[in-house]
Amino acid sequence: MFEARLKFQDGATLALPVKPEETVVEAAMRQDVPLRYDCTTGECGACLGRCSQTRSISSGPAPIISAEEAAEGLVATCQTRMTADAAFSFDYPLEPTPSEPARYRAKLAAHDRLCGTVSRLLIELDDAEGFRFQPGQYLRLRPPGLRVARAYSIASTMADLPHIELLIRHLDGGQVSEWLRSAAAPGDRLVLQAPLGGFAADTSADRQVFIAGGTGLAPVLSMIRAQAEEARDMLLVFGCTREEELFYHEELSALAGRVPRLEVRIALMEGQRPGIYRGTALAALADEDFAAGHAYHLCGPPAMIDAARALLRCHSVPPQAIRAERFARGV
Repeated sequence: MFEARLKFQDGATLALPVKPEETVVEAAMRQDVPLRYDCTTGECGACLGRCSQTRSISSGPAPIISAEEAAEGLVATCQTRMTADAAFSFDYPLEPTPSEPARYRAKLAAHDRLCGTVSRLLIELDDAEGFRFQPGQYLRLRPPGLRVARAYSIASTMADLPHIELLIRHLDGGQVSEWLRSAAAPGDRLVLQAPLGGFAADTSADRQVFIAGGTGLAPVLSMIRAQAEEARDMLLVFGCTREEELFYHEELSALAGRVPRLEVRIALMEGQRPGIYRGTALAALADEDFAAGHAYHLCGPPAMIDAARALLRCHSVPPQAIRAERFARGV
């Protein structure tokens, strides 16, 4: 038996006995210790923590974590077994009981193919009473006829209820992708679980910088839309791979026209287009975008998170000024 020393954001600490054959999350579940978790496969990010003694643990595959983050001690505790005593820290407070997301019934109101690889779903809740979420959070969606639920960030705001907007990337062989391609129709019955996640905007910053790749745009949209009337200084840099995969271009231009002090820059890794940067989303950043008092919000695949963190580090941005939401390959 090993001991996991747990420290939470509010300063609370716990000593958790962990058997060699179980993960840290499994040990917490067995002993009713309120560690957050969701997918238990290392893909959602709910159970992430930091371990200061990585030689004392054995971590399974966690696609949600980038190589740089793993090197810094970030671990998915649902995939982490212990080989010696170790300490873990979590960026949320200790709660008396695990927060189980509520279930809601809804229907598909609209399905729009934004480009060859991305769909926009508009979902209508049967009853929005009691439905609450913070911009940046996500939900689990289970389409009709499927036994699996998949996690998607919410792109809309509380003001849009009972409607919820999602951006979903199509993947070859994905069950949800196949449903969208061949069967999805307005009126389809859906089951949701929400809210989930702790990604949130740092509204205390002098300027909020959002760096999004692909469907990582969704939670960023929710954050920006929620602050539309508050005249905060915001910059959004959004990157896609190629022109045929670019989506929300016109919508982002319109958003910049409606939201005071919001600047939008778009980048494409392949191809050229007037008014669009060439390269990743990071190519749209200039030296003056790295300044004290700025807060940086990263949302995209692990490789993008890696590159963004490296660039921010080169510009001496402190770690506490960086917030990230990682997403991995879904189905």
